[in-house]
Amino acid sequence: MTLQSKARSGKLRTEKVDKRITINVSGRRYCTWDSTLKKYPNTLLGSEAIKLYFDDDKKEYFLDRDPHMFRYILNFYRDGKLHYSYDDCLGAFHEELRFYGIDMDNLNECCWEECYNLSNKMCPQNQEPPKCAYSELRRDKSFLRKWFWNLLENTETTRLGKCVQSFIGVLIYLSVVCTIIETEWCCKDKTCEEKYPRLFFVLDAFCTSIFTVEYILRLYASDHRLKFIANKMNIVDLLAVAPFYVILLFKHLSPGSSSAVENASGLMVLRMLRVFRIFKLSRHSRHMRQMGRALKRAVVDLGFLFFAFLVTNIVFSSVLYYIEQMNAEETKFKSIPDSMWYTIITMMTVGYGDMIPITTLGKVLGSMCCLSGIIMLALPIPIIQKGSAEIRESSENNNKNRNNNVTI
Repeated sequence: MTLQSKARSGKLRTEKVDKRITINVSGRRYCTWDSTLKKYPNTLLGSEAIKLYFDDDKKEYFLDRDPHMFRYILNFYRDGKLHYSYDDCLGAFHEELRFYGIDMDNLNECCWEECYNLSNKMCPQNQEPPKCAYSELRRDKSFLRKWFWNLLENTETTRLGKCVQSFIGVLIYLSVVCTIIETEWCCKDKTCEEKYPRLFFVLDAFCTSIFTVEYILRLYASDHRLKFIANKMNIVDLLAVAPFYVILLFKHLSPGSSSAVENASGLMVLRMLRVFRIFKLSRHSRHMRQMGRALKRAVVDLGFLFFAFLVTNIVFSSVLYYIEQMNAEETKFKSIPDSMWYTIITMMTVGYGDMIPITTLGKVLGSMCCLSGIIMLALPIPIIQKGSAEIRESSENNNKNRNNNVTI
C-alpha cells in the first residue's frame, strides 16, 4: 500500500470518528469538529437541539445571532474558557449565553470580576446585587473561593475589600517601623528590643499571623496553586513571614543551650528579610504597580544608561588616576578602583570630600565628571515619565470603555 493510499484511509477513519461542522452565524461561517461541541452536551450546540437549525440545502447550521459574540462562545467549546468582550454590552452578552444554554458561572477568572462589577452598576440602586439578573451566583464552594479571592486580591471591588486592604497596609507599615525602632538605643547599653522584648515580640507575632492567614486564604482561593506559589510577589510574601517561624522553631527546639543561643543570634540575620514586607504594598497600591510597570517598560533604556555610566566612570577614573600619579606625590588616588569610588560619588553629586584631586588638571577633569553626572541623572526622568504617562493613559482609556459599556 502506498503512502497516499494510507493517508486517504487514515483520513477516512478520522472522518468516521469525527466530522467537521459548519455553523453560519448571520452570514459568517465558523468551522469546528463535532467532538468539540459534544464536550458540553447540556448546551445548545452540544445537544440534539442544534438539528432544528440545520439547512438541508447548504448542509450547514444557520443561527440568526450576533457573529462577533459567537467567537467567544465557540472558544468556550474549544478550550473550556469563557471570556467576555469589553466592546459589547453585558446584557447582550448575557442574552447570548442564555440562548446557547451556557451558565454565566463558567466565565473565566480574568473576566469574572469585571462582569460582576458591571452587573452591580447595572442593577437598580434599591436592589441588592445578588438579586440582579446579571449577577446571580451559586452559593457553593467555588463561590466561597471566588469571594476570598476577590476580597484579598481584587480588594477595590467592595467596601470590605478596601477595609481589608487598608488594615493590611497599616500592619505592613507597623511591622516595618517596629523593625527600624527596635534597633534604636533606648539606654546606654540596650536597644529598644532588648529593653522591651515582649512588646516587640507580640507586635511581630500579631503582624506575622495576619500575613500568614492572608497567604493561606489566597492559596486556598487560587485556581492554580503551583503558579500561585511560584509567583514572585507570593515568594516575597513567604520570605517576609518565614524568618519569624524559623527563629521561633529553633529557640523552641534548643532552649537553654549556650551554643543554641549563639546560633540563634546568627539566625537573627534572617530578620532583615522582614524589610521585604514593604514590597507587599505593591499588591494594595495601584500607583506602585504603575511605577513598577513603567520601570519594567523602560528597562532597556535604563540598562543602556547604566552601561553608559559604567563606561564614563571607567574613562574618568583611569585618566584621573594617571594624571594624579604623574603630577602629585601625596595623592589619595592609589589605584583605579580608588579613582572609580571618587568618580561615582562625584557623578552622583554626593561629594563626600574624602578624596579630592590635587593637580589643576585633575580638578578640571573632576569638574567635567560632575557635569556629565548631572546630565546622566537627568536622562532617566523623561524616560520613566513617558512610560508612566502611557500606562496612565491606557488605564484611563480602559476605564472609559468600561463606563461606555455600562451606559449602553
